[in-house]
Amino acid sequence: MEKTFEQKLEIFSACAEFIPSVVVIHELTKKEFKVVFMSSQGLDQLGTTLQELLEMGPEYLERFFNNEDMEDFMVKLRKLLEAKDPNETFTFFQQVKFKNREEWVWHIGSVRIFHQAADGTPTHLVTAAIPINRMKHIENKAERLLKENIFFKNNLSKFLSLGKRAKEVLRLVALGKSSSDIAEELNISIDTVHTHRKNIKKKLDISTNFEFTEYARAYDLI
Repeated sequence: MEKTFEQKLEIFSACAEFIPSVVVIHELTKKEFKVVFMSSQGLDQLGTTLQELLEMGPEYLERFFNNEDMEDFMVKLRKLLEAKDPNETFTFFQQVKFKNREEWVWHIGSVRIFHQAADGTPTHLVTAAIPINRMKHIENKAERLLKENIFFKNNLSKFLSLGKRAKEVLRLVALGKSSSDIAEELNISIDTVHTHRKNIKKKLDISTNFEFTEYARAYDLI
């Protein structure tokens, strides 16, 4: 016999305190992710209670989480929900605000479907999250990935304004090629290279070779 959500939650909550991570169960509503359960470790880290989280509503996400990278999370979540497969999971990095701490604390989390309606539509998700601030090399990499992702999104329209030849010049400048080298490789004049470089700087609002490299890396030209 298929267990109801309440039955599942009763069984799960009895074991959740023994899991070496913060465990959260969200109800999926049309307007928000509604917290219905959080293990005591998570509540203590946030400095709140489950009742307080319930009363916060959507403010919960704004108050405790850095939502800069939420777009990528939502893309993965939509794929998970569309698949309706309770065995599917996805992993993500998330910054969380602990009580009495000014800086964000990086976590690595994993999400899967916890409960589904009779027609298979997911109604609840379960997330397990572990802080990674003690593993400094991982935290640094996560920080860099977040910054790169923000740079990618914030500058995409400017990058797409470049033509094919301009992108080739951008790539070669990023690789350290001189104007004469670029002219020879692309079979164009040095004056044309200079014109491309000038236009690239104007369109991307950049001035240094480092910034050429930053764009080239962000958009997989090198």
